[in-house]
Amino acid sequence: MLKNTLSSYGLITKLFHWFIGIAIVGLLVIGFIMVSMLPSVDKWQLYSMHKATGVLVLFLVSLRVLWRWINVKLELPADLPLWQKLASKFTHSLLYIFMFLMPVSGILMSRFGGHEINIFNLFLIPPLEKNPVLASFFNNLHGVSAFVFAALIVLHISAGLYHHFVRKDNVLIRMIK
Repeated sequence: MLKNTLSSYGLITKLFHWFIGIAIVGLLVIGFIMVSMLPSVDKWQLYSMHKATGVLVLFLVSLRVLWRWINVKLELPADLPLWQKLASKFTHSLLYIFMFLMPVSGILMSRFGGHEINIFNLFLIPPLEKNPVLASFFNNLHGVSAFVFAALIVLHISAGLYHHFVRKDNVLIRMIK
């Protein structure tokens, strides 16, 4: 089944979730690594791949949001305490905000820094007029957001494991099977 049902996520939702999730974790790990590297050819190649993959993730997240709007939304277990339902909605909202904030801030940081973005040798996103103040602002936003986003992802994964191992409900399973 491609679309969601009331009891399970469809294949397309699962593919969006897992592909985007793995890509984002990879981008965060590579991002944390490359900022600590000394200038080198390897570092600049990582930056290039990081930027291109970030743009791809932004595109996929946009598609995922459209898919989410036209699909059935699964409910949380009825016996889940209200505060956990609210925490889930709030956390998911923040995850979506950061799925857009991270690539947009990275793109603007690069473009205001006077750098083009090569998208896997398919096309280029040209630089904007160099603006060190805006480049620095988006650099700081991107860097701080990376830590907050990583913490939200750990919270999201922990909640899934809590549902599976402690509550023993189907919240995690319906995204896997």
